[in-house]
Amino acid sequence: MLADKLARTTADETHSPRCYLVQMPNYRRARTAGGTYFFTVVTAQRRAFLANREAIAALRASVTAVRRELPFSIDAWVVLPDHMHALWTLPFGDLDFSRRWGRIKAGFTQRCVLDHNSAQRRDSGLWQPRFWEHLVRDEADFATHVDYLHYNPVKHGLVARVIDWPYSSFHRAVRAGVYAPDWGRSEPEVPSATTFGE
Repeated sequence: MLADKLARTTADETHSPRCYLVQMPNYRRARTAGGTYFFTVVTAQRRAFLANREAIAALRASVTAVRRELPFSIDAWVVLPDHMHALWTLPFGDLDFSRRWGRIKAGFTQRCVLDHNSAQRRDSGLWQPRFWEHLVRDEADFATHVDYLHYNPVKHGLVARVIDWPYSSFHRAVRAGVYAPDWGRSEPEVPSATTFGE
């Protein structure tokens, strides 16, 4: 199974208020303890500051620090200039991905100074306040999301070949034999009802 193969590789490493009274939907996140989730996390105003060595180092340090305190498995991850996609599996009995993302964002912000003249270095200045999450239902859903994640740099026109994008778990998956190095010459098929939070 693809999930098992990838898991083995991770062990190593406004309107005016008086205009209308609109009731907002009661948003509820899908929560399954120990589940596998696909995430899309986007920078504030889609500012393109993520895909460079300094930002990747800050992100890795933040993720490492959070995983020490709040463990989770990284099944796949890709970082693009203005957003990232990740696929995580939480430990058995654990469903708190929101706290993990909050700490990752805060840790990144503390480690990465994007504008040396700016006194405002809060998370709200760097990140959209929410993120997209999807509870992975089965092996086919897992494979769809892993393929989408890895193909994303090509989809956005950043590279011509998947293997040419450096900030992706695709390289780890190639080493593990999950993908051939030339995978992604055409866009993977996606079931029509599938959304990815972009």
